[in-house]
Amino acid sequence: MRIIIVGAGEVGTNLARNFLEEGQDVVIIDNDATKIAAVTEVMDVQALEGYGSHPSVLEEAGAGQADMLVAVTSSDEVNMVACQIAHSIFGIQTKIARIRDEAYRRVTAERLYNQEHMPVDVTISPSLEVANMITRTLTVHGAFEVEDYLNGALQMVGVHLKTTPEENHIDTLESMYEGLKFVAIFREERVLLPRLDDHLEKDDDVFFMAPREIVPELMHRLGYEENRNRDIFIIGGGHIGYNLCRNLELMGYRPKVLENNKKRAQWLANKLNNTTVLHGDAFDTSILEQEQVHQIGAVVAVTSDDATNMLSARLVMEMGAENVMSLVNKASFVPLVSTLGLERVISPGDITASRILKYLRVGAVRSVHALKEGLVEVLEGRVGIESPLSGVCLDDFEAPSGVRLCAIISPENTLRSNDEIVHAGDTVILAAREDKVTLAEEFLC
Repeated sequence: MRIIIVGAGEVGTNLARNFLEEGQDVVIIDNDATKIAAVTEVMDVQALEGYGSHPSVLEEAGAGQADMLVAVTSSDEVNMVACQIAHSIFGIQTKIARIRDEAYRRVTAERLYNQEHMPVDVTISPSLEVANMITRTLTVHGAFEVEDYLNGALQMVGVHLKTTPEENHIDTLESMYEGLKFVAIFREERVLLPRLDDHLEKDDDVFFMAPREIVPELMHRLGYEENRNRDIFIIGGGHIGYNLCRNLELMGYRPKVLENNKKRAQWLANKLNNTTVLHGDAFDTSILEQEQVHQIGAVVAVTSDDATNMLSARLVMEMGAENVMSLVNKASFVPLVSTLGLERVISPGDITASRILKYLRVGAVRSVHALKEGLVEVLEGRVGIESPLSGVCLDDFEAPSGVRLCAIISPENTLRSNDEIVHAGDTVILAAREDKVTLAEEFLC
C-alpha cells in the first residue's frame, strides 16, 4: 500500500516507523523543515516539506496512487481539510484524521463524517485513546497495560514479573484456570509466543488473556497484591491528564492532578467537578510529600515531556510509591526505562498504531492491538467458511510457529472451551509475531 502521513510530530513519526516495518510505501509531509530533517535522519522514508492540505503538495506525494491518508497534525482543521482534498481530488479510499477538540469529537459520523459532508473514514484522538487505556489499566493493580474484549468480560493484561511465580510452568497455570491463555512473553531481547515447554522468569514482561473475574487471583499469583487505596495522583494536566481525570470521575474516583502551567491549572479547575487540581512542579518534593504520594494507590505521569514523566516517576518511586505509570512517546527513550527501574510504561505509539493497523490487514480483521512497538500483534476477527479453523476442535488444533490462538468466542458472546468445535461466524483472537502476521490473517477469512 501507498500511505501518506500528514504531520511529522511524535504521532506521525511513530506511525511512519510502524508502516515502514510493515513494508508499506510511506510518504510523510510536514511544513516544518526541522521535523522533516529529523525524520529523514532516523528512517529511510520519502519526506516532503509543505502543507499536507494543499492539493499541489499531495499531488507531489503521489496522492493519485495512494491507498490511505493519515492526517495527524496538531490542527484538527488541517487534518479534516487534508481528508477532504484526498477524497474530492484524488479519490483516496481510506482517510484517517486526528481529532483532538471535543467540539469536533462530539459530532456523530452520521451528521458530519461521511462521504457527502466531511469524508473522514476514521477519527482518532491519541490523547483520548491513551487516557482510556490508562483508565482500564488502573483497574488491574500491577498491570502496565490492559485491553478489553468481549465487552470487558475478557481482558488482555500486561504485567512485569517482579518475582518468579510459585507455579512457573505455563501449561500448569493454563490448566488451572478455564479460559486463561498466555499471549506473549518478552524476555530481554527475546519474544516468545508460549508453547507448553516454556516457562515464566523473573523480569519477564508477560501478556495473558483471561476472563475478568479471575484476573485479580492471577495477578496475586504473579506477585501483585491488590492495593485497597483508591486514590490516584496524576502528574500533568494536558489533553491526556484531563481526559484521564474525566474518565476517573465518571467511575466514582476523586483524583488529584498536578499541573505546572497556572493558566492550564485554572482551566482544569473550572472543567473538572470531582478532581483536586494542584498548581506546581512535578519535582517539587514538598508538594509530593504533602500529598503523601508514597501512600497513594496509583501515580500516573502524563506530561507532554518524556524526561519529566520518567524522572518524576522515578522520584515518587524513591519516595515509596509502588503503583507508578509513566508516559514515554519517543522510541529513543525506551532504553532508559529499564535503567531507571520503571516497570509500567505507556506507549502512545503502540496505542495509536493499533487503531490504524486493522485497515492494513486483509480478511475479516475487526481489531488489531500492537504489543511492544509492534513486535507482536493481537488480531481479532471473524472465522469464515474458508478459514482453516472452521470445523476444527480446539484440542486438535496446532497453531503454526509464531502464531498463538488466544480465544474463540461464539456468536452468542461466550468463550468456547478447548473440547468444542470452531464454527464459521465465531470470533477468534490470535497473537502473531511481526513476521507472521500474514500467516495469522489466513485464519480470518
